Amino acid sequence: MRWPLGPVHQEARSVNTPVSDPLSTPAAGRFGSGQAVRRIEDDALLAGQGRYTDDLRFEGQVQLCFVRSPYPHARILSVDTAAAAAMPGVLQIITGADLVAAGVNPLPGAAGFKRADGTPAATADRRALAHERVRFVGEPVVAVLADTLQQARDAAEAVFVDYEALDAVIDPAQAMAAGAPVLCDAAPDNISCEARHGNAQATESAFAQAAHTVKLEIFNQRLAAVTLEPRSVLADYDRASGRTTIHMSTQMPSGVRNTLCDAVLNIPRDQIRVRVADVGGGFGMKTGMYPEDAVVAFAARALKRPVKWIADRSEEFVSTTHGRDVNVQAEMALAADGKILALRLRSQANVGAYATGTGVAIQLLIGPWVQTSVYDIQTIDFHFRAVMTNTAPTGAYRGAGRPEAIYTMERLMDEAARQTGIDRIALRRRNFIRPEQMPYKNPMGQVYDSGRFEHVMNQGLALADWDGFDARAAESVQRGKLRGLGIATFLEWTGGNVFEERVTVSVLADGVIEVFSAVNAMGQGIATSLAQLVVDA
Repeated sequence: MRWPLGPVHQEARSVNTPVSDPLSTPAAGRFGSGQAVRRIEDDALLAGQGRYTDDLRFEGQVQLCFVRSPYPHARILSVDTAAAAAMPGVLQIITGADLVAAGVNPLPGAAGFKRADGTPAATADRRALAHERVRFVGEPVVAVLADTLQQARDAAEAVFVDYEALDAVIDPAQAMAAGAPVLCDAAPDNISCEARHGNAQATESAFAQAAHTVKLEIFNQRLAAVTLEPRSVLADYDRASGRTTIHMSTQMPSGVRNTLCDAVLNIPRDQIRVRVADVGGGFGMKTGMYPEDAVVAFAARALKRPVKWIADRSEEFVSTTHGRDVNVQAEMALAADGKILALRLRSQANVGAYATGTGVAIQLLIGPWVQTSVYDIQTIDFHFRAVMTNTAPTGAYRGAGRPEAIYTMERLMDEAARQTGIDRIALRRRNFIRPEQMPYKNPMGQVYDSGRFEHVMNQGLALADWDGFDARAAESVQRGKLRGLGIATFLEWTGGNVFEERVTVSVLADGVIEVFSAVNAMGQGIATSLAQLVVDA
């Protein structure tokens, strides 16, 4: 991105799209961070001048279509591609067995976590195309490449996969029960891994001495992210250099390249370049590499032609990483005055058919980092399990574990207020971490550098006219309506616990400032934010 020393404009990441000048108005002096300004990327997007992966067309481009499993759990007995291969326009058909024979490796699992017996986290090999066995509906089994998308779709329907259906399980509690279908031989109980945090003995002692205890079972349902732009991948192979450039809609281009090169294709990183232009939404779902990404890259290198795959909405619902799906048994111990003495949690996270690093870390570590939220709680006993089932794998989704943790905490606070008779606002005030306690280390070892939590709540209460609710409720009753009143506090951190990031800023002779950053735009106005930071500097 490039900005002149005076007015500021955007040079898009890889599109060179001109936009209007946000500092050419009298408000130019108020453009710095913290100010309400017009976004500098919007003119191009609103005028239809944005560029997304599906807007790109290369000479000799090939279309790819996937054949997906209709079964949640089945053994692949055979794959017959003869009829499909003979259809017009079909260039190649790739099966899971083909990828295994070509030396394509499985995607990485949940490294860094352990099972209860101390062995590494367990998960079945997740291959770019299923080999020998499918474990969830929508798992890719065969890739069909043809000159046109319609030809690829027609041929995909002609592929015959002979399955032997197996028993399936979709509920974590049932998956952990004796006799349940087993997804991975290394985990006969279907528990990929688990984590314990805190002091169980100290927590038990606090509960024994408590004047009040509250207990809830809380379920955060599974969901699928819906981005306006589906997953989109276009891999272009350069015959001269042997290098593959992948244009895609992703939140993590470097992560895709590194996983693809280091773990899956086993090639040097300089052989793959990942480029991202405009992204039509991510929500966490476009974090990291998918099996389909590896197939598109492999196909481009095999055919030595550009290969494009654009997911349709039906594919997205069943095959993207899903979010949340965690069941929590939560308990809290309180003194007579409402002071929280201890927090105890037991949770089962449904991580789907394959335990991914992201899916496991979110529920076993990242969410728990902020589980005690803005409250001064030092005694905890947490036990989290990642359970495999015949459902789509889970991953990041809007907050990545923190919303689930905060929801649990706030539900407990409201339940404690009901059971103790202490006003829910007063109960929160009594337990807030105070400004003079900063920097504050929570029981998960996370340090809060600042926070005036009661002050923030007071502002919220005033803006919501909390004290005027009774009058509004009475007026609603007169009109035959019901009106409710709720409150929740929320804790979030900035930077994602990444403590180092390289940003290069250059001031050129012609008065232009160039900023190079790995920050990836997904519609949030990142270009505007970077420009504001440049103005501040």
